[in-house]
Amino acid sequence: MDIFVARQPIFDRQQRIYGYELLYRAGMDNFFNAANPDDATLAVIRNVMLVLGSENLSGGKRVFVNFTKSLLLSETPSFLPKNRSVIEILEDVEVDEELLAVCQDLKNHGYQLALDDFIWEGNEPNPLTEVVHFIKVDFRNTLPQDRKAIAEFFNRKDVELLAEKTETRQEFQEALAMGFSYFQGYFFSKPEIISGKDIPGYKLHYLRILKEVCREDIDFKNLQEIIERDPPLCLKILTYLNSAFFGLRYEITSIGHALALLGEKEIRRWASLAILVHLGKEQPTELMRLSILRAKFCESLAPKFGLSSHESKLFLMGLLSFMDVFWERPLEEILEYIPLAKEIKQALLGQENIYRRVLDLVVHYEKGDWESVAQLLSQLNLAESDLPEIYTRVIEFAESIPLTNV
Repeated sequence: MDIFVARQPIFDRQQRIYGYELLYRAGMDNFFNAANPDDATLAVIRNVMLVLGSENLSGGKRVFVNFTKSLLLSETPSFLPKNRSVIEILEDVEVDEELLAVCQDLKNHGYQLALDDFIWEGNEPNPLTEVVHFIKVDFRNTLPQDRKAIAEFFNRKDVELLAEKTETRQEFQEALAMGFSYFQGYFFSKPEIISGKDIPGYKLHYLRILKEVCREDIDFKNLQEIIERDPPLCLKILTYLNSAFFGLRYEITSIGHALALLGEKEIRRWASLAILVHLGKEQPTELMRLSILRAKFCESLAPKFGLSSHESKLFLMGLLSFMDVFWERPLEEILEYIPLAKEIKQALLGQENIYRRVLDLVVHYEKGDWESVAQLLSQLNLAESDLPEIYTRVIEFAESIPLTNV
């Protein structure tokens, strides 16, 4: 049984990563029409958490894992590391004295617990709210007045409120103002377009470098001169190239050395990566991490789509898919400045081609939209069995790249 696992970020009020919820689905040979929730959770614990390790999976942050009542009563949570795990109690779990005793025992032994998709019907008491550390509120399936009532009541209690499905900046700001402590969703990856605002000089400089990197025939001398005008960026590029994940046997000491040694393909990849990460200093670190994850995932899928010779283009497409967020400009406007290959531009703008299908599959997978993943796999006549292993390698790659202290 294959287990499809994606991780969804959970932020604190400063938009720093607190942890990840694991979104997972069990699949067999008929695209996810398979195992029951108990089997899926057990497979995640056995095949993902214990093999890959929760620290590798989450970059050392906490991991939220869903549990059914039967798994809670069978003491399955004890297999997870208490300092890395949050036991998430599903919304349809029937509460009784036995379940409360088990949850209290988990809490007494140092585990954190979360109550998923909390609904407060008629302000009826829920005894689990006295035991859990987190109450999760679905921001899209809860009425504004109900969210407000929950926030006003539980902000006075010894429990943290977590806003789920905060998919826009407006939803994040609303939850923030209500006093929610944690936020789950992709609001951080949505651009804030400010009309009439000039692009800062340093961003224009990065745009010029990216323009050179994306030319069909790179002028190495010109590229070296432009990069060397920005010492912090030079240091960032050299840091990447000399990091353990790059696998070089000897140290690269200068941009000229790197250009001479690596050639067009690798310079396009690592200079583009350095530019966006350096540019992303004003953005949540998770946006940079997600850009890298998406780029590597697109690249890794190339052979499955018959695009083995296009790996570097797919990496670049994934990496640039958040350009509108980094530059706070419409994607169409940014793409006018960059001489990308036609098929990459078309895919980034949502036009149908094989590149766009790769990007769609990656985006649906990273969000845990398993129904859309299954539909795409079926349309493309692709096997599902390779995706979990590829995603695991992609996470390891993304977590290995240094994003701070440079």
